[in-house]
Amino acid sequence: LQDRRVAQLIQASQDILTLLSQDGIYMDDLTPDRAKPEIWRRFAGGERGRTIAGLGGIRDRSSLALTSARMRQDSIFRDTAHHFLRTFDKTLAGVADDLSDAEIVAMAETRTSRAFMLLGRVAGMFD
Repeated sequence: LQDRRVAQLIQASQDILTLLSQDGIYMDDLTPDRAKPEIWRRFAGGERGRTIAGLGGIRDRSSLALTSARMRQDSIFRDTAHHFLRTFDKTLAGVADDLSDAEIVAMAETRTSRAFMLLGRVAGMFD
């Protein structure tokens, strides 16, 4: 892991995935709506709100409800989630221009990206 940004993202991802698993939320069980690479690029470029709502493609009600409750009730979970979201944001912003559409599509299928979609939706990033 020579790229420090990527190493930080992997660590932040492992931390939040571990906490989510405590509630029985596993990214492999979630099937998100696919967002076009253009929307990921707009997010990486700093766009926020409804124009990037397609990134909030996790629709599993149980996972959304459990995650939302945990964000409200557990300060360690909330801090870990916000750290993960910031790290994902910074990392994507740093690499998006160098990724092809196919690479963005592949990235969007990862557990890390699914966690971003879930937590970003719960945090209101796409409202």
